[in-house]
Amino acid sequence: MHQLDHSETDGKPHYPRALEPSTSVGLPVASHRDRVNADSDIRRTSSGSIRAIIVIVLVLLVAMLAYLLSLSSKPSVTDLKPAPGSTTDPGTVLVEARVVAAKPIQRVTLTIDGVVQVPAVVTEGDRSWVVRLESILPQGTHQASVDVRDASGKVQHESWSFSAAGPRVAPTISFSDPPSGATVAQGLVRLGAQISSDSAIDSLSLTVDGQTIPVVTTTSDAPETAGNHDQVNTTLVNLTAERAFAQGNYVAHITATDAQGDQSEMNLPFTVAADPAQTTARYFASTKFYVVDEFKQYWEKHDGSKLFGDPISSQFIDEHGTTVQYFQRARFELGPNNSVSLGLLGDEALGSTQEKVPKPDDFNGLYFKSTGHTIAGKFKDFWQQNGGVEIFGYPISEVVDQNGTKVQYFERARFELAVGPNNTTMVELTPLGQQIWSSLNVPPAN
Repeated sequence: MHQLDHSETDGKPHYPRALEPSTSVGLPVASHRDRVNADSDIRRTSSGSIRAIIVIVLVLLVAMLAYLLSLSSKPSVTDLKPAPGSTTDPGTVLVEARVVAAKPIQRVTLTIDGVVQVPAVVTEGDRSWVVRLESILPQGTHQASVDVRDASGKVQHESWSFSAAGPRVAPTISFSDPPSGATVAQGLVRLGAQISSDSAIDSLSLTVDGQTIPVVTTTSDAPETAGNHDQVNTTLVNLTAERAFAQGNYVAHITATDAQGDQSEMNLPFTVAADPAQTTARYFASTKFYVVDEFKQYWEKHDGSKLFGDPISSQFIDEHGTTVQYFQRARFELGPNNSVSLGLLGDEALGSTQEKVPKPDDFNGLYFKSTGHTIAGKFKDFWQQNGGVEIFGYPISEVVDQNGTKVQYFERARFELAVGPNNTTMVELTPLGQQIWSSLNVPPAN
């Protein structure tokens, strides 16, 4: 049954139209293949975008690495001395810095308080330098800076500040003569001392019990210690005086004032005895050296004037750690338990081992199997009468002719057969101590 459609206005009944298929609007319908192709296009587009982003990121990373590398290849300035913000001790100040560069270093400039300095440079290769300057700086705050340039043109600047306490307070005084605590014989006494300072010594005075004693002074640079690059350049003043003293107790007093107005004083008590047997030190005016304690006793016991001669050096510790003293014809060495022995100067002077000889038949002399050499005649008599093995050692050569003089070497000496009055012959000792001491090229202490 159809229902009337009352929506019309012309009064006739109307029935709804029969339903008909709607007309197509022409919209395409995607096939499965089309959808697959579309997905592929989307993926290609996304992949390209990702690749572009990755390229951009990589470019940025490379640029950043190049920048960081350029920073790291710049020269570096480290190991600053004095430490930034620190305060130095009084006296000489060491200003130092280590410079390291990726390329060979071309130039380093050290400035202190705006003034360009001339530092010492220690090269550890062409890319590592240490610059240092030793100077006495006024008390107060100081600004140091180091500028470096390497072969690639890269530069670096480093500056720091520190405080200096000012010049050293006073010079240093060290008495050398008479030896500390010594008792000397009445008569001529030598007084000696060394004064060291970072600045010039303006005045020196020596008094004994308040009485002024005239002095002689010499000035030199203190010797540099091997391998010590940081050693301060120090002025050394040697002070000496000679005066006769009677028996009694005395006090020597030295006053030293440097260019900065700093002053030092030092006392040295010493005793003068009337009896030489009570002395511990003996002064030799001919060479201006003392012999003390065990060396003095040994020299006096063995007729030192005849056998050893006068001292030509002070007592000192050699490179082997042995306490020694040189004499004109000997070298004294202090061994265990303060025992004294004589150095092997004959061995050192001869310099080579001589061929041994067989023991002669019907020989009126001495033959020593340990060294393979003989002693005869006046050399044998002198050797036996003046101490034998202890003083001279064993023979290490036969008698030989040197420049027209007959000589023979022993471990500790060399005998010479000299012509005396009326063509008589006598045995003398070669001054090997003097020769070897001179060859050491050691500057005299006085």
